[in-house]
Amino acid sequence: MSLQWHLSRDIPADTAAIGCTILRSSNPYRQIGDRFNEFFPDESVFQTMYDTTGRGAIPPLLLGLITVFQMWEKVSDRLAAEWVVTRLDWKYALHLPATYAGFHFTDLSAFRARLIAHQQERLFFDQLIAHLKTLGLIAPRGKVRTDSSHIIAMVERLGCMELVTESIRVTLKAMVAVAPTWCAQMIPPSVQEAYRQRQSEYGLSESEIGRRLSKAGQDGFWLLAQWDRGVPVPPAAVPLAVETLRTVLKQQFCTGDPAARPPKRPCGRDVIDSPHEPEARSRTKRSQTWSGYKMQVSETCDDNTPHLLVDVDATGAYDNDSPELPKIQARLVAHDIAPEEQYVDQAYVSGQNLVTSRDNGITLMGKPLEDTSGPTGFRQTDFVIDEAAHQATCPAGQQNTYWHEDPAPAEGLPPVDIRFDGASCQQCVFFGQCTASPRGRSMALHPYRRQLAERRREAQTEGFHQRMHRRAGVEGTISELVRAYRLRHARYRGRIKVRLKPCSPLWQPI
Repeated sequence: MSLQWHLSRDIPADTAAIGCTILRSSNPYRQIGDRFNEFFPDESVFQTMYDTTGRGAIPPLLLGLITVFQMWEKVSDRLAAEWVVTRLDWKYALHLPATYAGFHFTDLSAFRARLIAHQQERLFFDQLIAHLKTLGLIAPRGKVRTDSSHIIAMVERLGCMELVTESIRVTLKAMVAVAPTWCAQMIPPSVQEAYRQRQSEYGLSESEIGRRLSKAGQDGFWLLAQWDRGVPVPPAAVPLAVETLRTVLKQQFCTGDPAARPPKRPCGRDVIDSPHEPEARSRTKRSQTWSGYKMQVSETCDDNTPHLLVDVDATGAYDNDSPELPKIQARLVAHDIAPEEQYVDQAYVSGQNLVTSRDNGITLMGKPLEDTSGPTGFRQTDFVIDEAAHQATCPAGQQNTYWHEDPAPAEGLPPVDIRFDGASCQQCVFFGQCTASPRGRSMALHPYRRQLAERRREAQTEGFHQRMHRRAGVEGTISELVRAYRLRHARYRGRIKVRLKPCSPLWQPI
């Protein structure tokens, strides 16, 4: 497909005549149409996604804006394709003639697939951010605040039996699609018929669920064994569903025996919850349980400019916030919008992140987690540590008998392992409180201990508390994303596609 048709940079006369009459100046779609050239890039930025010859494609700028509009309006592809024909405010915003007859709704899905295939899912967002910067709406070396929230994937919570049987059903369907002749010869019709429809645990007793789960496990292992004996398809054509089923069976029957049910349902970073969304994970944080992902949200928070989203990214449900901070900062630096100050909560603050932020010219504003390296009264900060003399003194007055330094990381101090004499610790009146190990108390000094100690002291000051009030505003932004734009619920399946969702808040009236 090639780019042969570009959206008009001017509003067609027939659309303008009606739109200027019936649309108020405050209407957001009218504002978008009136300031179209001011904010949106030329179609040429999408040229790398298309060939130079071939059938003419629907303008990618048109499809990109409709993708945003449908998220704004919370409508499906089918309804969005209908509204671009019937709604004059959409035509006004998109610079379409009143007689425009539209396109097939599947073109929206094909456009998203093209973005993913060319790794351009952030293209539209990044182009807009760059333009907002040139307009002065993003202050140079300003202030940014960052936080994360969970996203619920487009999957239903499945029981163990439902998970295994559905994985088999999806795999059989994929096998038939790539190797229909082999399936007809090697897979009995009774097996295909048994998994033609989805199975449910509703109304079944525990014993019946266990029996069906064991039978499904046997069928699943048999099916994979048949497939592994040799299928006439190249390795590149092997469906993802096959490996998903292999992983599900390994996790649900860790011994390899379908008759041996695990005493507790597996959970964790690598455990698949649904064959329809292999990347989604079930996670519990505090009292909240969800299956899906997390979204990292960063917005500007300067006093004299609008607060705008400048970075959004979907991560795994089990991905900690701290390792994500350098990635966020790297993207901000790459787009030349690195802030002078970045406000975050405790989950993002580590000694290494304090150093990395400083190297990027960013002051990381956040309070580190408290020292929890021991019981109250016997934590690391309660010991007197003389690093020059390689000596540590415990609250009871005992001194260490072991001091070992590992090679120091860049910008850090040598990590140190410290140990006290086990016999002395057992004779101490605090034995059982400080440590219960017969080998004695041990400690590890963090390589970024100086940066952490300095920030912990700073975090106790009133001035630091006052400055950190700015961070709280990101909670309101996430609340608006959730309530007004349904951030909490993924529109698409797959972590990369989830990144296509959260651009809509940028399209508020300016």
